[in-house]
Amino acid sequence: MIFKNTPELMKRIIIAGMLVFTAGSAAFAQREVLYEQYVQNPMSINPGFTGVREDFNMTAIFRRKWFNIPNSPTSQTFAADGAIANGKFGIGFQALNDQTSYFTTTGFVGSFAFHLGISDTWKLGLGAQGGINVLPVSDGRNIGNNRAMGSFGLGAWLRSEQWYVGISKPELLSQRFGDQLVGSLYRRPLYIMAGGSHDLGDDIMMLPHILLVQEKDHKLRFDIGSRFWFREKVGLGASYRVGGGISGFAAKVDYLQLTAEVQAGKNVRLGYFYSTRQAEQIYASYSGPKGIHELMLKFIPNPKGFQKF
Repeated sequence: MIFKNTPELMKRIIIAGMLVFTAGSAAFAQREVLYEQYVQNPMSINPGFTGVREDFNMTAIFRRKWFNIPNSPTSQTFAADGAIANGKFGIGFQALNDQTSYFTTTGFVGSFAFHLGISDTWKLGLGAQGGINVLPVSDGRNIGNNRAMGSFGLGAWLRSEQWYVGISKPELLSQRFGDQLVGSLYRRPLYIMAGGSHDLGDDIMMLPHILLVQEKDHKLRFDIGSRFWFREKVGLGASYRVGGGISGFAAKVDYLQLTAEVQAGKNVRLGYFYSTRQAEQIYASYSGPKGIHELMLKFIPNPKGFQKF
């Protein structure tokens, strides 16, 4: 264990620090779980994407950090969206449950988008989302009861058959916390995302993407990557994240994510994702692999064709 040879007083000091930091982390980590799943679920960072695929679809993802570390964090997310009125409006819903060693945080978000054609080849989705986040709050000395906080965001998604670009701010509301440290960890990021699809041959499709993330008091972050689908049956991809750290908490956040997906039938897609992200400082002394593992199940009741995005 991490505290095996640590004096009793030092144990208490470390545990107290872990409690306060974990409560502060919960202020952003809860929604960050959803944000990091933007490749499989663009609606997680941009409500303007709601209903873009038109087909009603559901995506469930189970996430586990660092299998070799006892009681390491786990989370479950669920998202569903579709279009109504011949694709003119999109409606969606997202839910998550994030469990650390000490706390459980949950969130529920509903989204709505209006889609309009601006040319023969381009459409624009304008979306809004709102919901509730339930998370623990610290006053700097003690961890209080879970507190429900409102959430509201906006986004726009411009797309054609082969290209897309989106800009969004999924969290616009400011929040007050009893502790300045906790408040400084609450994130309200601005996202700019672009990508597309390109046929490399009759059986190979490339789906590149890039994401820029700006957060107050954080370094500019960007993700760049691509997925490759073979005969619309097997998808393999990789993306790399650079930047985004805040002094004293995340000095190094660069990491690689690898993805593998299988179209198990016209209705079902399965996926496995692995990130080389390092463990938080409180787990740093634990030896062994500390990557993040995710399993995905996507279900589309009545698909009209292969879903690229």
